[in-house]
Amino acid sequence: MYWLLPGNMESLIILISGTVTGIVAGLFGVGGSFLLVPLLGIATSIPMEIIVGSCACQVLGPATAATLSYQPRLRDFRVPLTLLGGIVMGTIIGSNTLHSLHKSVAVNPQVIENAVQVGYIGVLLLVSLLQLLETIAWHSHRPLGIGWARCKWLPPTCEIFGRNRRHKVSLITLAGFGLGVGFLSGFLGLSGGIVLVPGLHYAFGVPTKRSVTMSMILVWLIAIQATCVHCLYERVDLQIVMLLLVGGTVGARVGAKISSKMAGPSLRRHFAWLTLGCALALILHQIWGSAG
Repeated sequence: MYWLLPGNMESLIILISGTVTGIVAGLFGVGGSFLLVPLLGIATSIPMEIIVGSCACQVLGPATAATLSYQPRLRDFRVPLTLLGGIVMGTIIGSNTLHSLHKSVAVNPQVIENAVQVGYIGVLLLVSLLQLLETIAWHSHRPLGIGWARCKWLPPTCEIFGRNRRHKVSLITLAGFGLGVGFLSGFLGLSGGIVLVPGLHYAFGVPTKRSVTMSMILVWLIAIQATCVHCLYERVDLQIVMLLLVGGTVGARVGAKISSKMAGPSLRRHFAWLTLGCALALILHQIWGSAG
């Protein structure tokens, strides 16, 4: 346990970080771990594996608050429950990979931190550039094609709601998408929302606001099982989790209120700039760390 005193500067950093990421969680339908993990890795002395496990656990608070704020309907649970099987398996694989890496480089924890940070940079750059490209195309009145991963010719299939009507989607492609999201959750401590929102929109044709709601439902489901997995490996510090929850749960409700008043294209544009900014900050940190 990494005991944090009330007056400790690290405690204040964790509390503020939890509040900010809670607002982001409610606003964009993500868990906020893509901000928390690199931020706490840079600003605190807590080992990376403890940060990953604790951040995966704390997502439960803001995810629950944001999900209740969205007031989801029964049909919004169809896709999240379909994806859940692949996500659970992917999370176990990702967490086992992190555990094996930790055991193989026990004398040099910096290797773990570098691996996680590089993984974050790759995911953030991919997501941000894709959404910025879509924003440019939308303003040019040439929007990007969506729904390319539906693969309705590959049975078995299920129905999801698209922009204007229902569409058939292959359960195999949904499960594969869930497997990839789960791996990121287990290895990087991501709640998965950073990939789920653009993935559901671009790959499966789900409207932005509906994909945010579905994403938050899945983030909540992922957080439950990811917490259990990380607890098995003793990577969860309850004091860190409690500090993050205090600000994160309140911030999530604020973010959800703001999100309900914004249009889909605006949400995607702001989310793209946020993820790109995080990626650039991590790249600068890596360069500065290597130079030092």
